[in-house]
Amino acid sequence: MNTLFLISLLITHYLGDFQFATPNMIAAKVRGKPLMPILNHAGVHGTLMILVLLAFGKPWQWAIALGLIEFATHFIIDLGKGLLTKNYPTLADNTKKPFWQLYGLDQLLHLLVIVGIWHIAAGL
Repeated sequence: MNTLFLISLLITHYLGDFQFATPNMIAAKVRGKPLMPILNHAGVHGTLMILVLLAFGKPWQWAIALGLIEFATHFIIDLGKGLLTKNYPTLADNTKKPFWQLYGLDQLLHLLVIVGIWHIAAGL
């Protein structure tokens, strides 16, 4: 069950980043602005996280708290990546290695947050 729980949390990341992201959200993440589409995108992630935590029987107070952590960290990571990409054009060129290094770092940070949330929630 613990493995299924972790996999479910990881699937929320895939859904939020690749299935439920609108063109507006994607464009804002690339530029680091406007903030509202990035906030909406982070809200999708936080909501999905809350739903999975509740589905696995975690207390609603913890589900909301951990969902807010997912929301806040996702926003900060994506905003930071967007601002870096905007200020350093090489990071926006997907034919260059720095683009993929930043993309990989972005995904690693998101996954580390999810594993941290899983670790906390698994003990509830």
